[in-house]
Amino acid sequence: MNFLRVIGNLLRYDRANWKAVILCFLTAMVFWLFNAFNKDYSTNVRFPLHFEFNRGEFIPVNALPHQININVTGNGWDLFRNQLGLKLPEITIPLDRPKEIRKIVGASLPPLIQPQLGKLHINYLVTDTLHVSIDEKDSHRYKVAVTLSNSSFRKGFGRTSPIVILPDSVTLEGPKSVLHEMPDSVSIAINSENIDQNFNEDFEVIVSNSDNIRRDPPIVKVLFEVGAVIEKKMKIRVKLNSLTQIGYWPDSVHVWFRIPSNREEDFIMLSKDISVFVDSKKLRDVGKVIPKVLTFPPYAEVIKVDTIQYKSINP
Repeated sequence: MNFLRVIGNLLRYDRANWKAVILCFLTAMVFWLFNAFNKDYSTNVRFPLHFEFNRGEFIPVNALPHQININVTGNGWDLFRNQLGLKLPEITIPLDRPKEIRKIVGASLPPLIQPQLGKLHINYLVTDTLHVSIDEKDSHRYKVAVTLSNSSFRKGFGRTSPIVILPDSVTLEGPKSVLHEMPDSVSIAINSENIDQNFNEDFEVIVSNSDNIRRDPPIVKVLFEVGAVIEKKMKIRVKLNSLTQIGYWPDSVHVWFRIPSNREEDFIMLSKDISVFVDSKKLRDVGKVIPKVLTFPPYAEVIKVDTIQYKSINP
Protein backbone atom coordinates (compact mmCIF):
# COMPACT_ATOMS: atom_id res chain seq x y z
CA MET A 1 0.00 0.00 0.00
CA ASN A 2 2.84 2.40 0.75
CA PHE A 3 4.29 1.78 -2.76
CA LEU A 4 0.96 2.55 -4.41
CA ARG A 5 0.59 5.65 -2.30
CA VAL A 6 4.02 6.85 -3.49
CA ILE A 7 3.09 6.28 -7.16
CA GLY A 8 -0.23 8.05 -6.63
CA ASN A 9 1.47 11.02 -5.04
CA LEU A 10 3.98 11.16 -7.90
CA LEU A 11 1.27 11.21 -10.57
CA ARG A 12 -0.70 13.96 -8.90
CA TYR A 13 -0.61 17.18 -10.85
CA ASP A 14 2.57 18.77 -9.64
CA ARG A 15 4.63 20.62 -12.20
CA ALA A 16 7.87 19.97 -10.34
CA ASN A 17 7.17 16.21 -10.20
CA TRP A 18 6.41 15.95 -13.96
CA LYS A 19 9.58 17.87 -14.84
CA ALA A 20 11.61 15.42 -12.80
CA VAL A 21 9.96 12.40 -14.47
CA ILE A 22 10.52 13.76 -17.99
CA LEU A 23 14.13 14.61 -17.17
CA CYS A 24 14.71 11.05 -15.94
CA PHE A 25 13.24 9.57 -19.10
CA LEU A 26 15.34 11.83 -21.35
CA THR A 27 18.50 10.99 -19.42
CA ALA A 28 17.79 7.26 -19.70
CA MET A 29 17.13 7.59 -23.46
CA VAL A 30 20.38 9.47 -24.02
CA PHE A 31 22.39 6.84 -22.13
CA TRP A 32 20.64 4.05 -24.06
CA LEU A 33 21.20 5.78 -27.39
CA PHE A 34 24.89 6.39 -26.78
CA ASN A 35 25.37 2.83 -25.61
CA ALA A 36 23.50 1.39 -28.64
CA PHE A 37 25.29 3.57 -31.22
CA ASN A 38 28.72 2.63 -29.88
CA LYS A 39 28.18 -0.98 -31.00
CA ASP A 40 28.87 -2.45 -34.44
CA TYR A 41 25.99 -3.35 -36.76
CA SER A 42 25.51 -4.77 -40.27
CA THR A 43 23.03 -3.29 -42.73
CA ASN A 44 22.43 -2.54 -46.42
CA VAL A 45 23.42 0.96 -47.55
CA ARG A 46 22.86 2.51 -50.99
CA PHE A 47 25.94 4.48 -52.01
CA PRO A 48 25.95 6.98 -54.90
CA LEU A 49 27.97 5.92 -57.93
CA HIS A 50 30.25 7.90 -60.23
CA PHE A 51 31.84 6.40 -63.34
CA GLU A 52 35.13 8.01 -64.29
CA PHE A 53 36.00 8.11 -68.01
CA ASN A 54 36.91 10.60 -70.72
CA ARG A 55 33.60 12.42 -71.14
CA GLY A 56 35.05 14.56 -73.92
CA GLU A 57 35.35 11.52 -76.20
CA PHE A 58 32.72 9.13 -74.82
CA ILE A 59 29.08 9.43 -73.81
CA PRO A 60 26.54 7.04 -72.20
CA VAL A 61 24.05 5.46 -74.60
CA ASN A 62 21.63 4.87 -71.72
CA ALA A 63 21.52 6.28 -68.22
CA LEU A 64 24.32 4.82 -66.11
CA PRO A 65 23.59 3.18 -62.72
CA HIS A 66 23.58 5.92 -60.09
CA GLN A 67 23.55 3.76 -56.91
CA ILE A 68 25.09 0.55 -55.63
CA ASN A 69 23.63 -1.45 -52.71
CA ILE A 70 26.27 -2.82 -50.31
CA ASN A 71 25.93 -4.77 -47.06
CA VAL A 72 28.44 -3.21 -44.64
CA THR A 73 29.45 -3.50 -41.00
CA GLY A 74 30.33 -0.42 -38.99
CA ASN A 75 29.90 1.65 -35.87
CA GLY A 76 26.31 2.63 -35.12
CA TRP A 77 27.09 6.34 -35.41
CA ASP A 78 28.70 5.92 -38.83
CA LEU A 79 25.82 3.81 -40.12
CA PHE A 80 23.27 6.27 -38.74
CA ARG A 81 24.94 9.18 -40.54
CA ASN A 82 25.11 7.13 -43.76
CA GLN A 83 21.45 6.15 -43.58
CA LEU A 84 20.55 9.84 -43.22
CA GLY A 85 22.72 10.66 -46.26
CA LEU A 86 25.22 12.63 -44.16
CA LYS A 87 28.84 12.25 -45.30
CA LEU A 88 27.80 9.36 -47.53
CA PRO A 89 30.87 8.59 -49.68
CA GLU A 90 30.45 8.57 -53.46
CA ILE A 91 31.84 5.38 -54.99
CA THR A 92 34.05 6.08 -58.01
CA ILE A 93 34.55 3.36 -60.63
CA PRO A 94 37.18 4.18 -63.27
CA LEU A 95 36.60 2.91 -66.83
CA ASP A 96 39.79 2.87 -68.88
CA ARG A 97 38.12 1.39 -71.98
CA PRO A 98 34.50 2.50 -71.57
CA LYS A 99 33.30 1.45 -75.03
CA GLU A 100 34.35 -2.18 -74.47
CA ILE A 101 32.61 -2.63 -71.10
CA ARG A 102 28.99 -3.80 -71.04
CA LYS A 103 28.67 -5.12 -67.48
CA ILE A 104 30.63 -5.10 -64.24
CA VAL A 105 30.24 -8.12 -61.96
CA GLY A 106 29.67 -7.10 -58.36
CA ALA A 107 32.09 -9.72 -57.00
CA SER A 108 35.00 -7.90 -58.69
CA LEU A 109 34.34 -4.55 -57.00
CA PRO A 110 35.12 -4.95 -53.22
CA PRO A 111 38.91 -4.39 -53.61
CA LEU A 112 38.14 -1.17 -55.50
CA ILE A 113 35.35 0.03 -53.22
CA GLN A 114 36.69 -0.86 -49.75
CA PRO A 115 39.34 1.93 -49.61
CA GLN A 116 36.60 4.47 -50.44
CA LEU A 117 34.35 3.52 -47.48
CA GLY A 118 36.52 4.70 -44.61
CA LYS A 119 35.65 2.86 -41.37
CA LEU A 120 32.87 0.78 -42.93
CA HIS A 121 33.69 -2.84 -43.81
CA ILE A 122 32.16 -4.56 -46.86
CA ASN A 123 30.43 -7.88 -46.12
CA TYR A 124 29.07 -8.42 -49.63
CA LEU A 125 27.54 -6.52 -52.56
CA VAL A 126 23.74 -6.73 -52.73
CA THR A 127 23.90 -5.32 -56.28
CA ASP A 128 24.98 -8.31 -58.33
CA THR A 129 25.84 -6.66 -61.68
CA LEU A 130 26.20 -3.12 -63.02
CA HIS A 131 25.14 -2.75 -66.65
CA VAL A 132 26.73 0.09 -68.62
CA SER A 133 26.50 1.18 -72.25
CA ILE A 134 28.97 3.84 -73.41
CA ASP A 135 29.86 4.83 -76.96
CA GLU A 136 32.05 7.30 -78.78
CA LYS A 137 30.73 10.85 -78.87
CA ASP A 138 29.78 12.03 -82.36
CA SER A 139 27.85 14.88 -83.99
CA HIS A 140 25.91 15.25 -87.25
CA ARG A 141 23.71 17.85 -88.87
CA TYR A 142 20.16 16.81 -89.74
CA LYS A 143 17.50 18.46 -91.87
CA VAL A 144 14.27 19.35 -90.08
CA ALA A 145 11.05 18.16 -91.73
CA VAL A 146 7.50 19.12 -90.80
CA THR A 147 4.36 17.03 -91.19
CA LEU A 148 0.85 18.45 -91.13
CA SER A 149 -0.93 15.09 -91.35
CA ASN A 150 -2.35 15.49 -87.83
CA SER A 151 -3.48 19.07 -88.40
CA SER A 152 -6.69 20.44 -89.84
CA PHE A 153 -7.74 23.73 -91.42
CA ARG A 154 -11.02 25.53 -91.09
CA LYS A 155 -13.36 24.79 -93.96
CA GLY A 156 -12.35 26.78 -97.02
CA PHE A 157 -8.85 27.50 -95.64
CA GLY A 158 -5.50 25.86 -96.26
CA ARG A 159 -1.78 26.40 -96.55
CA THR A 160 -1.02 28.96 -99.28
CA SER A 161 2.79 29.10 -99.09
CA PRO A 162 5.72 26.74 -98.67
CA ILE A 163 6.55 25.71 -95.11
CA VAL A 164 9.52 27.66 -93.76
CA ILE A 165 11.61 26.20 -90.91
CA LEU A 166 14.09 28.43 -89.07
CA PRO A 167 16.69 27.06 -88.90
CA ASP A 168 16.08 24.29 -91.40
CA SER A 169 18.62 21.93 -89.81
CA VAL A 170 19.95 21.05 -86.35
CA THR A 171 23.20 19.60 -85.03
CA LEU A 172 22.83 16.56 -82.79
CA GLU A 173 25.65 15.43 -80.53
CA GLY A 174 25.45 12.08 -78.81
CA PRO A 175 26.39 8.38 -78.95
CA LYS A 176 27.77 7.45 -82.37
CA SER A 177 25.70 4.27 -82.67
CA VAL A 178 22.46 6.13 -81.90
CA LEU A 179 23.13 8.94 -84.38
CA HIS A 180 24.05 6.53 -87.19
CA GLU A 181 20.76 4.65 -86.76
CA MET A 182 18.68 7.80 -87.11
CA PRO A 183 17.04 8.81 -90.43
CA ASP A 184 18.48 11.68 -92.46
CA SER A 185 15.98 14.16 -91.08
CA VAL A 186 14.30 15.03 -87.80
CA SER A 187 10.53 15.17 -88.07
CA ILE A 188 8.30 17.65 -86.26
CA ALA A 189 4.58 16.82 -86.17
CA ILE A 190 2.20 19.78 -85.97
CA ASN A 191 -1.03 18.95 -84.15
CA SER A 192 -3.25 21.99 -84.63
CA GLU A 193 -6.96 22.13 -85.41
CA ASN A 194 -9.07 24.57 -87.43
CA ILE A 195 -6.14 26.65 -88.61
CA ASP A 196 -7.47 29.81 -90.29
CA GLN A 197 -4.64 32.34 -90.01
CA ASN A 198 -0.95 32.59 -90.82
CA PHE A 199 1.02 30.04 -88.81
CA ASN A 200 4.06 31.08 -86.73
CA GLU A 201 5.01 28.86 -83.79
CA ASP A 202 8.08 27.47 -82.02
CA PHE A 203 8.57 23.72 -81.68
CA GLU A 204 10.98 21.66 -79.64
CA VAL A 205 13.24 19.30 -81.58
CA ILE A 206 12.44 15.91 -80.04
CA VAL A 207 14.62 12.86 -80.67
CA SER A 208 14.85 9.43 -79.05
CA ASN A 209 17.31 9.07 -76.16
CA SER A 210 17.13 12.84 -75.82
CA ASP A 211 18.64 12.67 -72.31
CA ASN A 212 21.98 11.75 -73.89
CA ILE A 213 21.71 13.84 -77.07
CA ARG A 214 22.51 17.53 -77.20
CA ARG A 215 20.48 19.52 -79.72
CA ASP A 216 21.70 22.73 -81.29
CA PRO A 217 19.34 24.51 -81.45
CA PRO A 218 16.71 22.72 -79.32
CA ILE A 219 13.89 24.94 -80.70
CA VAL A 220 12.93 25.76 -84.30
CA LYS A 221 10.31 28.11 -85.71
CA VAL A 222 7.73 26.93 -88.26
CA LEU A 223 5.97 29.44 -90.50
CA PHE A 224 3.54 29.26 -93.41
CA GLU A 225 0.79 31.41 -94.81
CA VAL A 226 -2.87 30.43 -94.51
CA GLY A 227 -5.69 31.70 -96.66
CA ALA A 228 -8.74 30.82 -98.71
CA VAL A 229 -8.18 27.78 -100.92
CA ILE A 230 -9.96 25.77 -103.58
CA GLU A 231 -9.56 22.21 -104.79
CA LYS A 232 -8.67 21.65 -108.43
CA LYS A 233 -8.92 18.36 -110.30
CA MET A 234 -6.61 18.17 -113.29
CA LYS A 235 -5.54 15.61 -115.87
CA ILE A 236 -1.73 15.26 -115.78
CA ARG A 237 0.45 13.41 -118.29
CA VAL A 238 2.43 10.33 -117.23
CA LYS A 239 6.21 10.02 -117.63
CA LEU A 240 8.00 6.65 -117.52
CA ASN A 241 11.63 6.05 -116.68
CA SER A 242 13.96 3.17 -117.67
CA LEU A 243 11.20 1.18 -119.32
CA THR A 244 12.37 -2.45 -119.53
CA GLN A 245 9.03 -4.03 -120.29
CA ILE A 246 6.36 -2.94 -122.70
CA GLY A 247 2.78 -2.87 -121.55
CA TYR A 248 -0.28 -0.74 -121.26
CA TRP A 249 0.15 2.62 -119.57
CA PRO A 250 -2.36 5.47 -119.54
CA ASP A 251 -1.03 8.68 -121.00
CA SER A 252 -2.47 10.71 -118.11
CA VAL A 253 -4.02 10.45 -114.65
CA HIS A 254 -6.21 12.65 -112.50
CA VAL A 255 -4.57 14.63 -109.72
CA TRP A 256 -6.38 16.70 -107.10
CA PHE A 257 -4.63 19.87 -105.92
CA ARG A 258 -5.38 22.38 -103.20
CA ILE A 259 -4.37 25.89 -104.29
CA PRO A 260 -4.92 29.46 -103.07
CA SER A 261 -8.12 30.80 -104.57
CA ASN A 262 -6.30 33.88 -105.87
CA ARG A 263 -3.74 31.76 -107.76
CA GLU A 264 -6.15 29.71 -109.88
CA GLU A 265 -5.36 31.38 -113.21
CA ASP A 266 -1.64 31.24 -112.54
CA PHE A 267 -1.88 27.55 -111.64
CA ILE A 268 -3.79 26.68 -114.82
CA MET A 269 -1.10 28.37 -116.94
CA LEU A 270 1.66 26.41 -115.18
CA SER A 271 -0.17 23.09 -115.22
CA LYS A 272 1.30 22.16 -118.61
CA ASP A 273 4.68 21.73 -116.89
CA ILE A 274 3.32 19.35 -114.25
CA SER A 275 3.84 15.62 -114.76
CA VAL A 276 3.51 12.39 -112.83
CA PHE A 277 6.48 10.06 -112.74
CA VAL A 278 6.62 6.25 -112.65
CA ASP A 279 9.91 4.37 -112.23
CA SER A 280 9.22 1.10 -114.03
CA LYS A 281 12.37 -0.52 -112.58
CA LYS A 282 10.53 -0.91 -109.30
CA LEU A 283 7.37 -2.42 -110.80
CA ARG A 284 6.23 -6.00 -110.86
CA ASP A 285 4.52 -7.69 -113.81
CA VAL A 286 0.99 -7.04 -112.56
CA GLY A 287 -0.18 -4.54 -109.99
CA LYS A 288 -0.92 -0.97 -109.11
CA VAL A 289 1.26 2.03 -108.48
CA ILE A 290 0.67 5.56 -107.22
CA PRO A 291 2.81 7.88 -109.38
CA LYS A 292 4.79 10.75 -107.99
CA VAL A 293 3.73 14.28 -108.93
CA LEU A 294 6.58 16.45 -110.21
CA THR A 295 7.24 20.14 -110.88
CA PHE A 296 4.08 21.63 -109.40
CA PRO A 297 4.16 25.17 -107.95
CA PRO A 298 5.26 25.46 -104.30
CA TYR A 299 1.99 27.11 -103.26
CA ALA A 300 0.02 24.05 -104.44
CA GLU A 301 -0.61 20.94 -102.35
CA VAL A 302 -1.32 17.48 -103.75
CA ILE A 303 -4.42 15.99 -102.12
CA LYS A 304 -4.91 12.81 -104.13
CA VAL A 305 -3.47 11.01 -107.15
CA ASP A 306 -5.18 8.35 -109.25
CA THR A 307 -3.71 4.87 -108.98
CA ILE A 308 -2.30 3.43 -112.21
CA GLN A 309 -3.22 -0.15 -113.01
CA TYR A 310 -0.66 -1.75 -115.30
CA LYS A 311 0.21 -5.05 -116.87
CA SER A 312 3.56 -5.48 -118.54
CA ILE A 313 4.02 -7.46 -121.77
CA ASN A 314 7.35 -9.03 -122.63
CA PRO A 315 8.58 -7.94 -126.09
